[in-house]
Amino acid sequence: MKKIKIAYICEALGGGVRKHLVDLLSYVDKSKYEVHVIHGVNRMDSVFINAKERLDDVKFYPINEMEREISLKRDFVSIKKTIKILNTIKPDIVHCHSSKAGVLGRIAAKYLGIKNVYYTPHGYIIQNPKISNKKRQVFGFIERVLARKFTTKVIHVSKGEEAEAIRNNILNKEKSVVIYNGMKVPDQKIKEINEDLNIITIARMDDQKNPWDAIKIIEDLIKEYPKIKYTYVGDGKYYEEIAEYVKNNGLENNIKLPGFLGTPYDVLKNADLFLLTSLYEGLPYALIEAMAFKVPVLASNVTGNNELVINDYNGFLYNLDNIEEGKSKLELLVSDEDKLMNMSKNANQYFLDNFTIEKMIQTYDKLYSEA
Repeated sequence: MKKIKIAYICEALGGGVRKHLVDLLSYVDKSKYEVHVIHGVNRMDSVFINAKERLDDVKFYPINEMEREISLKRDFVSIKKTIKILNTIKPDIVHCHSSKAGVLGRIAAKYLGIKNVYYTPHGYIIQNPKISNKKRQVFGFIERVLARKFTTKVIHVSKGEEAEAIRNNILNKEKSVVIYNGMKVPDQKIKEINEDLNIITIARMDDQKNPWDAIKIIEDLIKEYPKIKYTYVGDGKYYEEIAEYVKNNGLENNIKLPGFLGTPYDVLKNADLFLLTSLYEGLPYALIEAMAFKVPVLASNVTGNNELVINDYNGFLYNLDNIEEGKSKLELLVSDEDKLMNMSKNANQYFLDNFTIEKMIQTYDKLYSEA
């Protein structure tokens, strides 16, 4: 049987976008699909680099000019190179990931007349409550044109993300499909609560993840519960600034900042609570991973987060920017071990019911096969 050729296009190769892509590359049926990846080189983390070395049944095509920042010259070169590579591959399906590759890849695919073109935004920038109205209008217009004229289906990773797209008139329901992120079921262990409660965040220290709110919530909590240990795993534009703040305010015994870790699961295994303070999300892998390791969650009540966290079942949601509410919700769990243990069981069951890698890959296989 002739294999179906898929060309994935992705510029952002770190965090959740990278994890999603690497999982697709690792688990999609290679006896059925011939897999190619066109990618940028400026935002590759060590996990993606290792995946490139490991996945010898996938062909990779780096483009140096493909980068996050808008540059007419470099973007034009990226489109030309993408067209040339796609013309060589002659894929049956093009699947673009995140906004920059979504623009460049869909233009290139349209130029070549490729019929099956998919796009996964992994969170629209227009979901960011802190961008200007002008930027929201411009980016919304670009997404609208590309979704309607250049795309077979937009694959949203949550129902909330899909609802945002429909509400902002980017597309109609018929143009969208929702496929939840998923991950491999980790080795399970009997859950025990640490004497010095371990609270974890795994996220980039950038604007979207809103790391300063996490630090402020924990700082307030430490005043009443000085035994708490908090670890923020991740690097980014605010890392040095936050590290200096932690040092200058005598918080180093309670707050650890190891930076980026290629294997954060070692930290999650010993976590009692997970904290995520994002401004907006698609469907964050960090929360899925936390639930897979039986860790209850406190998260900001934004799209994506509120599809994973069910209030008073597997964690709590708090209103964005309300640090006092975040602290009080976290305190409910810190002070009640029985509630924490019950939420731990619920978190894991919710993961098993909805967010395994098998469910994700089966749904993609159905979508690709129908194309």
